[in-house]
Amino acid sequence: MLRSAQSDLAAWKHSKNRKPLIILGARQVGKTYLVQEFGTSSFRQIHSFNFEREPRAAEVFERDLVPQRILTELSLLSGKPIQEESDLLFFDEIQAAPKALSSLKHFCNEMPKLAVCAAGSLLGLHLAESSFPVGYVDWLHLHPLSFYEFVVARASEPVRIAYDTAVQGGEVSSTAHQIFWDLWREYLVTGGLPEVVSRYLSKPCSMEAFADARATQQKLINAYLADVAKHSGKINAFHIERTWTSVPQQIASVQDMSVSRFRFKDVVPGVHNFGRLAGPIDWLAKAGLIIQIPVCERAEIPLAAFTKSNHFKIYMFDIGMLGAMLDLSPNALMSYDFGMYKGYVAENFVAQALRSSRPQRPLFGWSEGKSEIEFLLQGSETATPVEVKSSHRVRAQSLRVFNEKYKPKYSVILSGRSFAESRNANGATTNVQLPLYLADRAWAYH
Repeated sequence: MLRSAQSDLAAWKHSKNRKPLIILGARQVGKTYLVQEFGTSSFRQIHSFNFEREPRAAEVFERDLVPQRILTELSLLSGKPIQEESDLLFFDEIQAAPKALSSLKHFCNEMPKLAVCAAGSLLGLHLAESSFPVGYVDWLHLHPLSFYEFVVARASEPVRIAYDTAVQGGEVSSTAHQIFWDLWREYLVTGGLPEVVSRYLSKPCSMEAFADARATQQKLINAYLADVAKHSGKINAFHIERTWTSVPQQIASVQDMSVSRFRFKDVVPGVHNFGRLAGPIDWLAKAGLIIQIPVCERAEIPLAAFTKSNHFKIYMFDIGMLGAMLDLSPNALMSYDFGMYKGYVAENFVAQALRSSRPQRPLFGWSEGKSEIEFLLQGSETATPVEVKSSHRVRAQSLRVFNEKYKPKYSVILSGRSFAESRNANGATTNVQLPLYLADRAWAYH
């Protein structure tokens, strides 16, 4: 299954200032598979050590952190010589060997020609607790498959070419638009977790494939909940579990309107404020299981200056998992017939698309007076508002209020309609209309 991150790994491999690479991302997003595929195709040999399954490999780092000695002993364990200038060294489940994480600094300084990559389950949690090599590593954030990657895996070559043209800003014909829309509805069911997509693609668009996708998602939900019990540390595991399972319920509490900011009351019995839930929310964000977006009260740069720590929205990290946790029928999603709740499904999809396509860029919501905008993209001088509409209706009163007050260079509406551009009445703002399946293209206008 082709991942866009392959190009990021290729750029890392050929970088003149390459450092050891740490891959972050939720469990089951395909980190290990990505590295194995890339290592096999791009290096003479890949040497993989899984520290959870191979405790003897973790013990190699206990004596000292001298790279040459470490390579010698790892070669003894694997029975294969590790060549510095042609091989890839992969530390998997590195959270199980904190000293191996610390060793990356020494590999960076003493063996810069050796390509070293590390990944691990819930690694974002362990980085806060371990001595890790700040400034001596490169980072890559891996997310569930994007809709673009789903199209590449699912569609025919002509459809893939047409979608690639659309992503690059090309024209979308009415025929292509309907095909993309139909594929997007499939993606609402499957989401982007590789195991789910793989099971679905065995017999796409069949009742059996939809059932397999939902069964796999339920299995993964149970696995994530088991992770909470295993890795919660000093934070109450019950609080983390209740917080996570409340996210879909809160998202779905809206009726064809913007998802509300996260409410703390009734998430955990007896807990009614942010202070008591800050730990569980932070745990879920670091584990990659939620997307947390602060809501600003004024749209002035920098947007972060106008946010509050307890004023934010939370979305599920994967649109397919949202549907599974809410038991949304695949038939209803495919027919796009799920009552007044289409809005929150579309909005969660957009949150996932915007976050995964630009993980390092700040993303905000906006609420001022009675007006709300789902997303703001921060630019150097102004913020670009992104309004989400779940159907072909694109009337947006809040967007007009925003444009009149802040006069952004661009404003974006994501809906069921195809691409269009126009100028507003004062000529200061270019209004851009994009189909929902091209949500990540909104970043081109920030």
